[in-house]
Amino acid sequence: MLPRSLAPLLLVLLGVASTAACAARRGPPSNAAGSLGAKNAGRDPMTPNVADNPPVPAGWQLMQQSAVTPAMTSWAVTILHDPTSHPMYSTTVQAFGPATVLARVEWHPPDFQNMAVHRGVTLYRPSETLSTR
Repeated sequence: MLPRSLAPLLLVLLGVASTAACAARRGPPSNAAGSLGAKNAGRDPMTPNVADNPPVPAGWQLMQQSAVTPAMTSWAVTILHDPTSHPMYSTTVQAFGPATVLARVEWHPPDFQNMAVHRGVTLYRPSETLSTR
């Protein structure tokens, strides 16, 4: 297991923006059938676009980077590198001690390491209203 002090460095090396593990992907991008809305009518459906991402899942909110542990990062990278089991817009949930985390594969905007929109994994935590019930 990676020491917690090395997690920020690993996230930078992976090109992680905020709470997402992301990396450039070779070959044609994945796209879930029917994910394009009227806002993108006429656009090539194989062109990655963050506007195609669904809204934040109901009952969840974006996880703060400071709350992402090395184990969560490792899990997200495993999901990222398995497009067969985890296609675009797929979600999966896992417990990390008392924390429940939802991961969703979605498009991420360009960043310092990836000069184009790219496949990434975003981590979410239960929203306050859900976790206080």
